[in-house]
Amino acid sequence: MNLHVLTMVFPLLLLLYQVIIDFVDLFPFNDIKAKDTRLRKLEVLGNYPPLIIIAFCFYFNMTWSVWVGFVLTSTILIMHLFAWWLPYLTGYPNGVRGDYEKYFTRTYKFLPRIKNHIVPDAEHIGVGVLIVATFVIQALYLLG
Repeated sequence: MNLHVLTMVFPLLLLLYQVIIDFVDLFPFNDIKAKDTRLRKLEVLGNYPPLIIIAFCFYFNMTWSVWVGFVLTSTILIMHLFAWWLPYLTGYPNGVRGDYEKYFTRTYKFLPRIKNHIVPDAEHIGVGVLIVATFVIQALYLLG
């Protein structure tokens, strides 16, 4: 499979992964029972369209479209870092603790606890791995 195809496949793999973790009960990997219908709808509307747009941007393979796709991927990566890794490593911002305790307290975690910081669960580590892989593949495509 060539790099151009992978730039489209990886956002769609991330989309598939998110559909599975949002709708298939894999407890304790995920805890879909902790989320109400309204929140799940917001997650679908917020998470799914950007991944489809990214795949289409790389499908069209025009200079401007691949850069738009890469900027969207970069934005998702930065958001993931701020939502999970910054609070895990630094404890800041403490405001994420309420949602964390409500939705992710019962999910499986394997990383060591740092002080009283939130710990990314296995579900979101999977998200992070796919986002980073997507970012790297797209960067390699743009640089090549």
